[in-house]
Amino acid sequence: MNNELFTIKPNLHQYYGRTVTKETFFDETTEDGTVHQTLKDLILTTEVHQESEYNDVKSVEDSKMVQELPENTILIWNEKEGYILPNVAIYKLKDLEEEIKTIKKIYKDNSDMNPKKWGVNSEIKRNESKSI
Repeated sequence: MNNELFTIKPNLHQYYGRTVTKETFFDETTEDGTVHQTLKDLILTTEVHQESEYNDVKSVEDSKMVQELPENTILIWNEKEGYILPNVAIYKLKDLEEEIKTIKKIYKDNSDMNPKKWGVNSEIKRNESKSI
């Protein structure tokens, strides 16, 4: 039996966003007007004014958050929240291509990885005999 290497299939959905630099400036508002954001000198300011009602309970949110971002931070646009910090690793397509090239170099033939060829089973037997 031959073992193979597998990779989790990537989500190829493209997201609109920005890579933040010292020079990046914007003043944006979500389409519904509830979120207003500005970025200047690596400072992201997010202001939220939102009203909602659920089970006859009316809620009003007025908030302001200020974040100091390091250079090269990636921000992804979300229609309801404005620019957000992604909660997963995000790549530009060109960077992903480079990573794939690197992986291919590491695993030159990744279609059929046979541990017997590497002597894995014999190594396991040696370790078992040492522990007895």
